[in-house]
Amino acid sequence: MDLSKFKSKVRIQVRYADLDTYGHVNNKVYLSYLEEARIAYIHDLELDDKITVFDLGSVVGRINIKYLRPIEFGDEVWAYTRCSRLGIKSYDLENMIVIRRDGQELIASRAIVTMVSFDINTKKSKPIDQIIIDRVNEFEIEKPCRD
Repeated sequence: MDLSKFKSKVRIQVRYADLDTYGHVNNKVYLSYLEEARIAYIHDLELDDKITVFDLGSVVGRINIKYLRPIEFGDEVWAYTRCSRLGIKSYDLENMIVIRRDGQELIASRAIVTMVSFDINTKKSKPIDQIIIDRVNEFEIEKPCRD
């Protein structure tokens, strides 16, 4: 995967508590890494004036993670994020969790997180706000596909 397509990235600190009995980052911890990446992406879109970290304007509908190599304590870890699809009420965030070892960038996992635009008051899905669509299209190097 070409990481140059990803403008948003955040450094992830691997904590001792993230490890399983084999000394690898436990698979459930990747979900919190993806959450950190989503929050960083919102900041990178400069949507802080429209959306807070407590109301991202959307909820997670699905997460598909492919684990490619283990992350170990002491690894330098980065989470890359880009919007790969914009629908009417949902969008996909594509993530790469990358470790840097010996001068190389190695992809530890790939994920697609489907976010559903959500009205916190009515508790129902809603069309994605136009401001989000506009900011995503302005920000992304490769424009997200539309459906």
